[in-house]
Amino acid sequence: MKLKSLIPFLLLAALILSACAPSVAAKSVSVSEAVSSEGGQVKCVRESDATRLLIQSVEGFCLQFPAEYDLVIPTQNEIVLVKGSMLNHVEPGAYVNWRPAEGKTVEQAADQLEADYAVPGMEVTRTSFTIGGEPAIVLDGLTGQDVNRQVLVVRGDRLYQLSFMPMDGSDAAEQMYETIVRSFNFHPESNACPDCPEVESSGEGQLVKDPQTAMISGWVWHDQCDSGKDGQAAPASTPNGCVEEDSVLGQYHANSVLSVGEPLIEGLVVTLGEGSCPATGLLETFTITTDLSYSFSDLSAGIYCVSIDPQREPNFSILRPGVWTYPEVAQGVISTTIIVEPGEYKGDINFGWDHQFLP
Repeated sequence: MKLKSLIPFLLLAALILSACAPSVAAKSVSVSEAVSSEGGQVKCVRESDATRLLIQSVEGFCLQFPAEYDLVIPTQNEIVLVKGSMLNHVEPGAYVNWRPAEGKTVEQAADQLEADYAVPGMEVTRTSFTIGGEPAIVLDGLTGQDVNRQVLVVRGDRLYQLSFMPMDGSDAAEQMYETIVRSFNFHPESNACPDCPEVESSGEGQLVKDPQTAMISGWVWHDQCDSGKDGQAAPASTPNGCVEEDSVLGQYHANSVLSVGEPLIEGLVVTLGEGSCPATGLLETFTITTDLSYSFSDLSAGIYCVSIDPQREPNFSILRPGVWTYPEVAQGVISTTIIVEPGEYKGDINFGWDHQFLP
């Protein structure tokens, strides 16, 4: 089970100037230079109440997106920013996914994408940028259901692809593109918002969506370790997905890492409390397997505790016997304290469980 590398995010592409057309001349731009810094350290900054800040501390990136957009996480290696629904193909949206680079450079990845989707007779414009010290390429003019713009970047062993569509030349499409691209950086160490205006109270009887509300989410998964059945001889070497360490499960337990193919656990009650752990009583939700395991949205800035009690029902019937393996090896209530700032999204608040009588 290799650590839940969820949601790594992408870095994107370039400081787009007012006329962001396919014919724009190539120019080397570092997005990080456009992000506020203090003492030379790039930091994540939410610039105003017109944007929301997504900080993915586990994957090591952050970015801003327009406040009127919704965040959807359809798979473990994709993030989507849309208005209302992923079925909305009228208003522009952003689709980000990441995958192994397989030794390709960003130029080779762009060559492959162009070979797969370019149509003879249609001009594809390629623009090179530098983002966070990494080379990035923007492709305009590829075929697809909608007019689209593709951004590719390779960082380490990962290839990130950011797709914007439809890119129909509208102000809304260009503004969305610029907001996301200009703010992206690989330094999610800070979430300052020194210039954010105060949120005005709504009039009586009016409902105003506060763009400063925060969100916490994560996965609860079956951390698998196939160390053999009770009564069998101990394995000659450490089995896949296991670590050799004495616990209530014996000589081996699962390795605390969310790997591809490890299943999510459905039907557990996850509790949110206000303040540092232990704290409960604010909200509860049930885990699912069709999307994020759980999420808590529309939260005010502050300190929260996310916890799961394996002794309460229905958790006891689903989990026992077994042991928590992530964020620590434990048997009782497992919890994590989270600090969220206005408009911040904190993902990857995950919990791993090793069932005693299952692989």
